[in-house]
Amino acid sequence: MTEATKTQWSKIQGMAVARAFSLLGSELTLFTLVFREKDLGPGSVAALFIVGTLPAILMAPLAGTLADRYSTRALIPIFSIVGGASVFAQTQHLPTWLILTLLFISNSCASVVAPTWGKLTRTLATSDDYSRASGVIQTYFSIAMLGGPFIAGVLVERTGFVVTFLIDGIFTTLIALMPFILRVNFVPTDRQEGKKTKLTGGFTHIFKDKFLRSLTIMVFAMVLCISVVNVGDVFLLTEKLNANALIYGLVGGCFALGMLIGSLIAGAVKITAKQELAALAVGLALLSLSGIAVGLAQNYWFVMGVWFLAGLGNACINTYGVGMMIRAIPMEVQGRAFAAFGGIISVAGIGSQGLAGIILYTIDVRLLFVAAGIMACIAFVSLFPIVYQEQIKVIETSSHPA
Repeated sequence: MTEATKTQWSKIQGMAVARAFSLLGSELTLFTLVFREKDLGPGSVAALFIVGTLPAILMAPLAGTLADRYSTRALIPIFSIVGGASVFAQTQHLPTWLILTLLFISNSCASVVAPTWGKLTRTLATSDDYSRASGVIQTYFSIAMLGGPFIAGVLVERTGFVVTFLIDGIFTTLIALMPFILRVNFVPTDRQEGKKTKLTGGFTHIFKDKFLRSLTIMVFAMVLCISVVNVGDVFLLTEKLNANALIYGLVGGCFALGMLIGSLIAGAVKITAKQELAALAVGLALLSLSGIAVGLAQNYWFVMGVWFLAGLGNACINTYGVGMMIRAIPMEVQGRAFAAFGGIISVAGIGSQGLAGIILYTIDVRLLFVAAGIMACIAFVSLFPIVYQEQIKVIETSSHPA
């Protein structure tokens, strides 16, 4: 399929809604698992995040290759049905190792579905609208993330640990129908019989391109520093700040609310390439500083405010950073490149989360947050100038083509 000559906003919105419902279900499952396993200690919570993240790393080459080689309508139904079945199975009383296995399977399926959906953005939006399209998609994601923690908190408090899995299973399974309902499909046109698609093509492209390489290294460094928050957040809120399941959900909802507002603005307002770069810098700065601020928080109301600002920052990163990447990556390698990027960043996240699960047995969670925030700020200050310089070169080249 060729690139779009006119942005098809209705299909982009429909696709975003479908993906948002799937994300809502995943938010419910993750919240439920974290809150159910937290009594077993930081190691158990860390194990959930690690097992949930591993598929993005291990499946990255294969997932991206499948997205580049096969059509949307061939991949999404298969992996949505398998993923949905693995979620439904978690409603049963199962040993921890089997729960982790099912989580790994469902997230492996999701790691294939994500780049498959991602391929469609370039077929539905023109180059000038990539960032706005990403903003629209991120808006619906933010709504799902906003509602997910709150809904999960209510359901866990009132119904226990089953209903959330049922909802996720239903949403995940129904995604199988969406490519046909929306009448969207990416069909590879450059595939040749006997010609092999290199599994590592995505990694190769990222590290050969100076802008993509510098952006990836910076985000990797920041995620490595700040992902301890995922493990430590529940302990800070429940043990230090006396929050219950509902408050924990509301805190997560404030982050999503910030993302929603930031994404709404990004999707509605068209800005120049240089302004997008400035917005990316603001987003990275807000996210970096959030770790320090949360570590110093004396009540969960303050944490809600900080996470709201961090959500605004994350919206800038996801919207403008993704828009820049879409422009920089050729269509034929886009699935593999985005899967590779996700896998690389997941390595940072999984390493940080595993380390946090160990460290939290020995030091105070506040100290860990502050230290992680300081390191994230150092990574931002050290590496963003390189990203800026490389993107400015791209902007100037596109403005004055040879």
